[in-house]
Amino acid sequence: MGVKRDREAAGMSNDHEINTITEDEAALYDRQIRLWGLDCQKRLREAKILIIGLNGLGAEVVKNLTLSGVKSITIMDETPVNVSYSCSQFFISGCEPHQGRAKASKAAIQELNPNVKIEIDSEHVTSKPGSFYAQFTAVFATDVPLSVLIRVNKMCHSNNVPFYCGDSWGFYGYGFLDLLKHSYAKTTPPKKDKEPTVHTLDYCPLGPALGVKIGAGLNRKINKVYILMNVMNNFREMNNRCPNPENRDAEIEELKSVRTFTLQNLGCQDNKISDEMLGCVFGELSPVCAVIGGVLANEIIKGISHKGDPIHNFLLFDGETCTGAVETIIVRE
Repeated sequence: MGVKRDREAAGMSNDHEINTITEDEAALYDRQIRLWGLDCQKRLREAKILIIGLNGLGAEVVKNLTLSGVKSITIMDETPVNVSYSCSQFFISGCEPHQGRAKASKAAIQELNPNVKIEIDSEHVTSKPGSFYAQFTAVFATDVPLSVLIRVNKMCHSNNVPFYCGDSWGFYGYGFLDLLKHSYAKTTPPKKDKEPTVHTLDYCPLGPALGVKIGAGLNRKINKVYILMNVMNNFREMNNRCPNPENRDAEIEELKSVRTFTLQNLGCQDNKISDEMLGCVFGELSPVCAVIGGVLANEIIKGISHKGDPIHNFLLFDGETCTGAVETIIVRE
């Protein structure tokens, strides 16, 4: 594979150095190189990822990307550590309360893979200009209000940076991808003496996608988790917080009110979101975070490598039935 342990002794230039996998790296990443190829590993090796939000879902995404061998991960999350987070955010175990989640998690993340540079950005995401995002290969955001997701996505889109986001609430969760105009090769082996076929998909930002109404581009049979996603995003936007399990009964009443508003706003006449479903949206569950975080991290890897069919463009997960669905909602510019 052209691997060199001592690259300086080999007299390689900086450009050659960038494109070479060392023997130590080849041994460390042997299984995944066999899975997705050396070219993909080289692309990962140069990828700079921004993570906004380090809740349980964010921790799963960071874990998987760190183990994959990306170049660097910058994390933004000043949310104070709370004991309730430890049931899903495994990096903060044993940390002092009231530390920011990103700083409290750095040492544990770094232990996973010393080859990956882990950086903490203590500034608030709303203070960042659009030019800030241009330095990254991909951006993932979670555990922030919908207005922040839309704003960050818009700036990433303007700078041609792929944007991913997602969240989980109890048994349910979602993921969203804006890969701009994305070209990729299918993973199925090409026929003998034929190059893999390159496919192209158009994406759109989150804001326009969520603006589509039922009967005006949105399928009436849309997955119920999509409706719930809108309810949960609206709840957070209206209350500046997630539902509090310590005040469960009152929160369910507020969720019912937000549900009514959301159904009217979407033009949905059928109530797909039962009261029982609203009772299962409290907190983060580790298994749900693991599923959604694993899928989204894999989507980021596929986006960087341009190999494999990407999700286009919503992933919707129902933990009650242990099923996932993909909904495509694209608004042409």
